[in-house]
Amino acid sequence: RLQGKVYVPKVCRELTARRVLATEWVDGPRLADCSPEVIRSLVPVGVDCFLTQLLDMGVFHSDPHPGNLLVSRGRLVLIDFGLVAEIGQLSMRSMATATVHLISADYEALFDDLISLELLPADADRQKVLPPLKRVLHQGMRAGADLKRRAKNFQSISDDLNVVFYELPFQVPEYFALITRALAVLEGIALAGDREFDIFWAAYPFALSRARSILGSRQTAGLLSAAAATAAQKMTAEERTALWHSPAQLL
Repeated sequence: RLQGKVYVPKVCRELTARRVLATEWVDGPRLADCSPEVIRSLVPVGVDCFLTQLLDMGVFHSDPHPGNLLVSRGRLVLIDFGLVAEIGQLSMRSMATATVHLISADYEALFDDLISLELLPADADRQKVLPPLKRVLHQGMRAGADLKRRAKNFQSISDDLNVVFYELPFQVPEYFALITRALAVLEGIALAGDREFDIFWAAYPFALSRARSILGSRQTAGLLSAAAATAAQKMTAEERTALWHSPAQLL
């Protein structure tokens, strides 16, 4: 699905050693320096590229800062594979289902995903964790990718944030920190072309197809469709919130 859209420079094996990776030179501007039109056209390619690495391959480029994402001949170019991480099959499956359950506001299933991802211990208290987590996630999804809007919304739930980050037994595996960093960089570039871009909504169609292969069509039949999620990417954060979650469901 990415053939002709993504390019990775060829490795110069005669110059490569255990601690030195030499590749061909690629000319092209940074994606972050391109016009909003080019950014909007290639960010979906970047999202699919990184989701393929995360959810299908289990090996991903862990340092996609703006200098490592170029544009050449209309393709997205990934350079500098000096930092690459691996994730296990179970984590790949859980990330796919967690994305789907987050967008679908299925918190009970999301709680199980968080345990599978080792973000919560197996003995975490569901009744204690879910209420503040629901409120924090609701505010985060309402804010979209707008950092000022996120900060304003999160200020209104500071008590819940304190509970989530300081009182609940959350933990962050090393590989997960690399994943969030990589996706944050991609989202930051995307915002230059679309101020309403949201990485979770952009990832949903791909994650849904992966979740269907894991859970089966029957268990995913009631979830938001990929077509609806794709259409939602053209909405404002407020419009997506109305589609995603009604206030009555929050409590």
